[in-house]
Amino acid sequence: MIKVVILKKDGNINGFKVTGHADFGKHGKDIVCSAVSMLTQTTLIGLLKVAEIQAVYEISEGLLQCMLPEKLSDLQKIQSHVLLETMYEGLKNIKENYTKHIEIVEKEEV
Repeated sequence: MIKVVILKKDGNINGFKVTGHADFGKHGKDIVCSAVSMLTQTTLIGLLKVAEIQAVYEISEGLLQCMLPEKLSDLQKIQSHVLLETMYEGLKNIKENYTKHIEIVEKEEV
């Protein structure tokens, strides 16, 4: 199962962590893993290359995690909000169709 942790601070997403594998299909042919990977990696690319946000991230086998830096311009706050909320809505949509293969958890940072 894929586990997605959405990290929030003051109600806004400021990071995410994706771990595991969906085990929906054979390795390399798993459409759930592919969808989650594409959605989360595209969001990371948008943060880094389009919004030019210096997000801290790690990618390895079965892991993608990303955290926004504390200091963002007003424009970067808006851009990151749009990108991360869109990613979150996409992940929730995947979960609706593949409930047994993806878990999504929200964590509010104190």
